[in-house]
Amino acid sequence: LRVALCGQLLDVSLSSAKLPKALAERIRKQFAGKVFETGELDQAIDDARGMLSELTGAGAISGVPGGPGRISGMATSEDQFSAALFDLLGAERPDDLKAIKTARLSGIRELYTLMTGDVDFVGGYDAERVQFSKVADLPGVLKNALNKMIIAQWQELGRSGYRWWEPIVSVEHFNSLHDITGVLLGEVTVLPVVAEGDAFTALDVADSAEVGSFVKYGGYVGLTLEMFERDETHKLRAFPRKLASAGLRRVSSLVGGVFTANGGAGPVMADALNVFHADHNNLGSAALASASWEAASAAIYNQSMLADANATPPKLALDAKYLVVPRALRLTGMQLLYPNLEHTANIHSENMQRGEMGDVITCPEMASVSDWAAVADPRMAPGIIVGERYGVMPEIVVADGKANGALFTNDEIRLKARHWLAVFVADYRPLYKAVVVG
Repeated sequence: LRVALCGQLLDVSLSSAKLPKALAERIRKQFAGKVFETGELDQAIDDARGMLSELTGAGAISGVPGGPGRISGMATSEDQFSAALFDLLGAERPDDLKAIKTARLSGIRELYTLMTGDVDFVGGYDAERVQFSKVADLPGVLKNALNKMIIAQWQELGRSGYRWWEPIVSVEHFNSLHDITGVLLGEVTVLPVVAEGDAFTALDVADSAEVGSFVKYGGYVGLTLEMFERDETHKLRAFPRKLASAGLRRVSSLVGGVFTANGGAGPVMADALNVFHADHNNLGSAALASASWEAASAAIYNQSMLADANATPPKLALDAKYLVVPRALRLTGMQLLYPNLEHTANIHSENMQRGEMGDVITCPEMASVSDWAAVADPRMAPGIIVGERYGVMPEIVVADGKANGALFTNDEIRLKARHWLAVFVADYRPLYKAVVVG
């Protein structure tokens, strides 16, 4: 009688539970033909419901009619804070943060207290009072935001002309900080004849003797506790602009030094001669004019390429493409290369030296108002090498954690800007300099 009563209870309970058929049959096999307590059956049904909930929970939210459910566009607490930080700094949000809706921060005082929990400004990190995020830390989020702002400022400064050096250099990435050697390979004059059945011979190829060494540049800015307490948001907004400008000026000075070092003769190369030297056939003294520009272009064209000592070197056979001038000669250079027609008195003729917009480059490091330089296309003949280890732009590194380092000892968060660069002349042949006296 008890077995029959338990069987009836099993049927009623499984019918009202509305479990999937597979789960219901599993429970039926477990209890059929047995005497059991009501609590045992209820517990088994509850366990089955829990397992079903875990397995199907992701699909509980329905999507379009007839289609599978899907959740998208979810934003984490760190994403919301990052979006609010970009808004606070007046910077454009990255694409992945543009659609996020978040509250506006009143200033960096609120930024500090929400992220550190340090509402009393004692200098530290209080995990119990953190309101915005317990995963993200203030230095890390600031680093991400400032790095993106530096990229934006780098682009903006480029549009204003301070990345003048980019067209005339060859930027190379390196995976270590070892000295850079062998970036310029010598030319093979001609391929020798190989008779049928004969072995191939080694080609005579020389390497450049020039060596470039990496130099580390950088510094840090300290976001002090007092700065946060006084809510000096404008200072934080200015930091990425200053860091981007400082990085650009460093690269500008290094490349500009190729044309200004040693009285305009340039750095000393492996052959103990300056970059621009009479023995290199790339040093002139004539003022910028149509005839002197043609002479500079011809000098580059007729340069003998790097080749093995036993080979006859071919000509470079490239004309000058870029005219590098000080600010005082910019208009003269533009009048020389940009006009479609050249006119003298009533005679009009096509300007045979016409260049393209951008071929006249102003070098802010050129102090002489009369010196100028010519450079061949670096894509065809790299002359100036800019080697970078972690990028041409300076990188922002957080020097402190949540509750150690300068945040504890000096009441400040230190954001370090670091730059590894190697700028050197690998080949003088694509370069020409006019040092004009008087």
